[in-house]
Parts: sequence; C-alpha cells; structure tokens
Amino acid sequence: MTTLVLGHLVLDEIHSFDGNVYHSPGGITFPLRTFAALASPDDRILPVFPYGEDAHPVLRDIAAESPAIDFSGCRQVPEPTTRVRLFHESPTQYNTQLVSSLGPISPDDFRSALDAADLVYLNMMTGQDILLAHASLLRGASRLVYIDLHMIAYRVHPDGTREPAAAAQWKEWIRAGDIIQCNEREFDALTGTGIPRSERIARLFDGTELRGFVLTRGEMGADIHLPDGMRIHVPAVPPPRLVDPTGCGDAFGSTFGWGLSAGEPIERAAERAAVVASFVASLPGSDGMAALRTYLHTERA
Repeated sequence: MTTLVLGHLVLDEIHSFDGNVYHSPGGITFPLRTFAALASPDDRILPVFPYGEDAHPVLRDIAAESPAIDFSGCRQVPEPTTRVRLFHESPTQYNTQLVSSLGPISPDDFRSALDAADLVYLNMMTGQDILLAHASLLRGASRLVYIDLHMIAYRVHPDGTREPAAAAQWKEWIRAGDIIQCNEREFDALTGTGIPRSERIARLFDGTELRGFVLTRGEMGADIHLPDGMRIHVPAVPPPRLVDPTGCGDAFGSTFGWGLSAGEPIERAAERAAVVASFVASLPGSDGMAALRTYLHTERA
C-alpha cells in the first residue's frame, strides 16, 4: 500500500494539564510515526511538507523507525519549521498558540505521489497546510482520502492564539474527502449548536460523496457515522498511564484510515485505532512512539 501524507511538521511546546512542559515533534509527526509502526516491508509512506533546518534531527529519527518512509518529497526551506505552543486545561481540552508557520504545500510537490497513492491522509495542522483549491484535487476512484479538519475549525489572532471558529468555506472541505474527522469542540465550531447534533451530522452527508464522518470524543471514545445513518461507537481504551493527550486524535485517524484503506472491517480498524490513541496518551508528545510497533504486537498476542 502507498500512503501520501500531507500536513505540516510542527515543533511543539506542550504545557500539560499536570504542570509539566514538554518539547516534542508534533503535527504530522504523530501520523507518520503511526504509519511507520503499521507498515510492512512492502508498504510505501510518502510524506510531503516543507521544513526548516531545525527539523533535520526529527526527519532522521522518523526515517530510522521504518524503511517504508521516503522523505524525498519533503522540501527544506530557509525559514524555521512551524512551531506551536499547546496549553492543556484538562486531559481533553486545550488552547494553542501558533508561534510561526510555513506556507501551504504546493500541488507540484505532491502531484506525482498522488497518482501512486492508495491512501491520502491530510491533517490540517495549521489551517493552511494546503489550500482548499488544491484539496479538491486529492480524490480519485483508486484511493481513499482521509481528512482531519482540525485547524479549519479555528481562527488565528495576530498574537498566534486560536479560538474555535468556522472557516468560511468549511463545507467545501467536506466535499474534498472520503472520510472526515474532527473532535467535538471543532464540530460545534463548524456547525453551530442551534440544532441537535444528529441533524448537523446528517447534513454533512447532504450533497456530498462522504463515506464516513469520525467524531472523536476524548475519554468518551469516538463515533463513526455512515451515510445510511448508522453510528458505530468506539469505546476509549484507558492508557497505561495518562501523560499527555496531544496527538491522540491524529493517531486514531491515521490508524483508522490505514485500516480502511487496507480493507479491514470498520469495527476492526476502529478498535485498533483506539488502542494506538491510548498508547500515545501515555507519552510526552510524540517521544517514545518508536515503541508503538512492539506495543501493537504485544496487544495482538
């Protein structure tokens, strides 16, 4: 299987709910390390994003985790890598500050990889990872497009702080993917709260070819909604120890999308996604994710 991975690499400063501060690679690092753990020798993982010289150690470490990852589509730029501060109010709620950000990924950078992809995984880590006009190029009959809307649901203030607010054309982002994901806070920001959630979810499928909507709910697990109105609830898996929830949704989505693209039943793909999200919650940022492959094999045994 060939997976095209789009979204900014981020260097995070995480102010955890327990008072600790962690510095860790974030952003698209979480999906990449998840894919590295899931990949077999025959799989290809093709990330495409810009990065600064300060990210060289991150790329080196991730490349060492799996021979399936090919960073040749990534481009070094003169500016520093995107940086974000995260402030956790609780294990499930946080605020963020965008310290610096690189520009959108050009379709010229991902076009050749797109033609070969069975799975396209796009996570809007900054809200400008790619432009909407270019997101519309991603879908194709031979591939699954999985989009985590994430920062599409936030407004960035001049000082970099963010608050929940819908992007003007957020409904067009729905049409760009086969599977769409966001968390409860993001969903409410995008759709409002004036009508019942069930009605808002049903409207996502109107006039689209959406094959599924994933609503992550923290310690309440996740709900997978299908076009026929069916809902599959995925219980959360308690982490070995709760350290930092940063990246749990990214780990869930990348695992779930991988499973679907590989032909796994929805329930099986979602069950494993919950296990991976739990593992990530037991780590400070993405540090320690190199052990995920061994952890998954232990869980299956």
